Amino acid sequence: MPGRVLKWGGVAVATLVVGLAATYVIAGATRETLGEPARAELLRDGKAEHFVPTSQGVLNVRLSGPEKGPVVLLVHGGAVGGQGFAAWRKPLADAGFRVVVPDLLGYGYSERPDVPYTREFYTRQLRELLDGLGMTAPVHVIGASLGGAIATAFTAAHPERVASLALMAPSGGGRSDVVAPVLTWPVLGDWIFRVAGPAQVRSMIADAYPPGPARDEMVAWMAEQTRFGGIAEGILNTVRNYDSTWQPDVYQAVGRSGIPVFAAWGTADVVNPYAQSAQVKQWIPRLELFTLPGQGHAITYGQAAAVLERVVPFLRGARS
Repeated sequence: MPGRVLKWGGVAVATLVVGLAATYVIAGATRETLGEPARAELLRDGKAEHFVPTSQGVLNVRLSGPEKGPVVLLVHGGAVGGQGFAAWRKPLADAGFRVVVPDLLGYGYSERPDVPYTREFYTRQLRELLDGLGMTAPVHVIGASLGGAIATAFTAAHPERVASLALMAPSGGGRSDVVAPVLTWPVLGDWIFRVAGPAQVRSMIADAYPPGPARDEMVAWMAEQTRFGGIAEGILNTVRNYDSTWQPDVYQAVGRSGIPVFAAWGTADVVNPYAQSAQVKQWIPRLELFTLPGQGHAITYGQAAAVLERVVPFLRGARS
């Protein structure tokens, strides 16, 4: 009898493993691939505007505003893609700026390369994007959440290319677990993020916004970008390869550079808590801090008008 129990237990385990493996494969196969055919269709349908090739993959880019205006490069946070700055494009363009909003590689309509998503992976694509667009003069860089950490790292690596830096509740000022450590384990993490990740990402973003048109637009966008494979896997890739939550070296380098820096932060932020603003200001003593009482993390999308009232004058006052 014990031998029979062990035999059937082994069969059950083998069946479970096969089932999980099949689910993993099916989850990948049922999502669309962002290759040339998909990009051509996105352009034809008017969903995408411009694609810019880089050495690491093809970037989807939104461009608006006068071609000769001072350039503002907007770097989105994790998961949301460039849609996170949807409410910023027209106000900045109307203010005379040339607005550049990419989907970072791994997000939106941009390619999902199979490489480690390190700090250099992100800063390199920004540099090559500007090169590809022929933008050689210093630009204003705005980054939100993870995009704030990336924007700061880009500024530290290429200060000669940055006129000013504006940060929206940025990462990098306090070490934290972006996801539960167990979810980063090999095999287990890969399975969870591929199979359940897209639905979890959509739910997380939906929960971050109060009911209303802005939330509805973001929910629709999340459904659109997650029909393509790789977004949840890209988030896991970033967590494994880029410690974006603690970046004293790049913040200190920016502080020494003399580049004007602005930051907006909600006091009710539970992703990158407001207390981290004090640490960032210690590293960048000249930081201009705009506090939003009672606001959470999603200020880029949910509080765009209030933040832009402070950001536009800051950009105009900074060197270009």
